[in-house]
Amino acid sequence: MDHKDYFEIVIAGITIRFQTNHQSDIDCLEGLFSYHKTTNNMPYEEEKIVHNVIINSSSKQLELPKDTVSVWEGFVSTEYSISMVWHNSMIANENFITVGKDIIIHHIPASRLTTCYLQEKRRRLGKSHRPLLNIYIFLLTHNILSMYGKYSIHSACMAKNGYAYLFLGKSGEGKSTISTLLGTSGFEYMGDDLAFISQNKDGEIMIDAFLSKMKQQNEKSNTKNAIDAIKEKHFKYTYQSKLGAVIKLQRTHASDKSVLIPATQTESFVGLIHSGNNIKMQYHPQLWLDICEQASLLPSFTLMFADKASFNPDILHNALNK
Repeated sequence: MDHKDYFEIVIAGITIRFQTNHQSDIDCLEGLFSYHKTTNNMPYEEEKIVHNVIINSSSKQLELPKDTVSVWEGFVSTEYSISMVWHNSMIANENFITVGKDIIIHHIPASRLTTCYLQEKRRRLGKSHRPLLNIYIFLLTHNILSMYGKYSIHSACMAKNGYAYLFLGKSGEGKSTISTLLGTSGFEYMGDDLAFISQNKDGEIMIDAFLSKMKQQNEKSNTKNAIDAIKEKHFKYTYQSKLGAVIKLQRTHASDKSVLIPATQTESFVGLIHSGNNIKMQYHPQLWLDICEQASLLPSFTLMFADKASFNPDILHNALNK
């Protein structure tokens, strides 16, 4: 491959090599994965696993092979309400994901290969339109990493003293806010919206970072802006840590003081399962369940998250007493 035609990233220790001849794809990858480029100094020392992704565009009508059968249907994300369907091949260990009418993702796990077929449509003045990579990049990354036992989870993640702490919560519960508060208090940033959970060969539950831009609330316009917290706020960061605790965020207006409440193993397990991204669109679902069960044996809490101006990081002492 010519170096101008591909872009390599490392997520959770897996190298994903995107081959594309569209600069817009490269620009998208550069913007989302700048801290995961293989040119960066990363701590992963295991045997290098490379998964190739080829992005092809064509003006022809996209069609699935006749030997496929659909097994699950849903939507790409809350941001993009585009339908997607998972199809299995009846004669080969391969599968296809259709995203809307213009994208087919073809996974061949045994060959460590994924091909994305995009339908290119002609518009006025001879210009063409093809689906943007940012529409399906997270679904694509989620699928690929699950082939290798690395599962995406909707959570903020901060680390201290070699341990990672997952903060589970729906949008608006304070994942970005808690990340900011802890980042300015000496914790290491691992992401404010997405992390990857897995189990290593020693049976330890590991968390891998997704160092994306942080979503920061703009109080004046009541919108969220994306900022590079590592560069702009000078946050320390780390790529991988052992899981130390699972903390469910729950906003409260009952008082100005935040309270940390111990959670049961069942509450922790359910919280992890609900925070999984596109569970039906991943590989080895039993492994995912086993990892969540093992993670739920670790210290678990619910953080009744009150006024951020009054928040004291020392409240997490019980969770961080490692």
